[in-house]
Amino acid sequence: MSTTNTESIVYDVTPAEVSPEVLPELTAEATAPETEQPTPKKKNVFARMIAALFVALAIAVVFLPIKIMKGANVESLSLLSAVKDLFGGEQEKLFGVLPTYADTATNLGKFVGVSLYAFVGLLVLSVVFGVIAIFNGKKAPALLRVCSFFFTLGFTMQAVATIVAAYKADASVVIDVVVLGLLALGLLVYFVLAAAKLGKTAWANLLQFILTAVVLASVALYLIKDAEGFKKGLEGISLASSCGMITLAIFAVLGLNLFLSLIRIQTKKGLVFDLIRFIVQFVIGVAVCYLVIASKSEEKLALVLAIVAAAVSLLQVVICIIRKKLASPKKEKPVVEEEPVVLPEPPVEEFVREEYAEALPYEGGPVEGVAVAEEVNPTFIPEEPPQVQTAGYDFYNCKSFDPFIATLDTVQRNQFTEIFILKYNGAMPEIPDYEVGGDNKEFFRKLFIYLGQYRDRIPDALLAKIYQFAIKMN
Repeated sequence: MSTTNTESIVYDVTPAEVSPEVLPELTAEATAPETEQPTPKKKNVFARMIAALFVALAIAVVFLPIKIMKGANVESLSLLSAVKDLFGGEQEKLFGVLPTYADTATNLGKFVGVSLYAFVGLLVLSVVFGVIAIFNGKKAPALLRVCSFFFTLGFTMQAVATIVAAYKADASVVIDVVVLGLLALGLLVYFVLAAAKLGKTAWANLLQFILTAVVLASVALYLIKDAEGFKKGLEGISLASSCGMITLAIFAVLGLNLFLSLIRIQTKKGLVFDLIRFIVQFVIGVAVCYLVIASKSEEKLALVLAIVAAAVSLLQVVICIIRKKLASPKKEKPVVEEEPVVLPEPPVEEFVREEYAEALPYEGGPVEGVAVAEEVNPTFIPEEPPQVQTAGYDFYNCKSFDPFIATLDTVQRNQFTEIFILKYNGAMPEIPDYEVGGDNKEFFRKLFIYLGQYRDRIPDALLAKIYQFAIKMN
């Protein structure tokens, strides 16, 4: 016989609604990671196009005909032809190493020779930074600023060297359209980039650069136009033997100043440094004016050029001071807040209403609202406290008048007698005995000294009478 129960057992149980627990690890795995959107790279297409233009122009100049000083003459030839001619033929050596067309015996010839090599080197640097800017879109604007700086500086040196050397050779100004045009283009791009970076400050920096170039050109033309007068002026101060070194130093300082002014077009800070270098430039201008006057030169243009150099330098100093004052933050005077005057409120008179309740003897009988339970079998009958009879102990019996006791009523007189004369409530060794009709100043003085110990024994009304009498007695 099989004992297997085939009937299914049904349990009457309500299932609990419980959300399944999910481990955080599984949740993290189940959640798909959000794809980060890549930030768009800055392309700077316009800056890269300008950089490519500079590269193309710098390379094109190598093949374009430009004005180059060859000995005492000005010739139009390309840089490529000039370099081949320099290193292919027998030329004078600059510093004993580099071949040059210029006369190395004079400072001007050395400057012209160095300018040609610097021109080629600066063109190479502009090409290098231009190519980097083309392939680096993120830093293209910054690289373009460097590229335009070298481009502008190179053409500036070449233009100044050609103009000065040609003017020295035949007293005429030679204008190279290609060099001056590319110089203007480089300076324009360089300034636009500075204006985008600095705003209105770039305009002031450009003005200072132009004025510095005017000072350099004025002094250079004076030294070329009136070299003999300059040397004669140095003879008056015993410096004629150092004429060449002084001329070279003046060109070096003014050339460095022009170089720094070109850098300052792109920078915002440096007004203090500008002020120093413009003051030095002004001193050179004043010195040149002095030498022109001391030499009593017959060349009228020499004095005009010297005055222009000094006046423009002074103008640059004034502009720099004004910019410094405008740039310095104005100190605002602290605003003193005046505290409002609060008028005191008039004192409010307080009227104290003293309320007192008169104690009436209880004569027995029921009290309204109070139920008194009668004790059937009283177990304890309290004894009445002994009554102290003080009525007979007063100044009438001792036949002496006491001014203090005379101020008390009957109740207060009994209280004073019990406390201080009979000392019913306990002895007070610190306070001397009260002598009826006698001198009790020491009694009242010691009473108030030790009042804290015996205050609970003295009723308020009696203490008030004691205080009033003690004040009158003092």
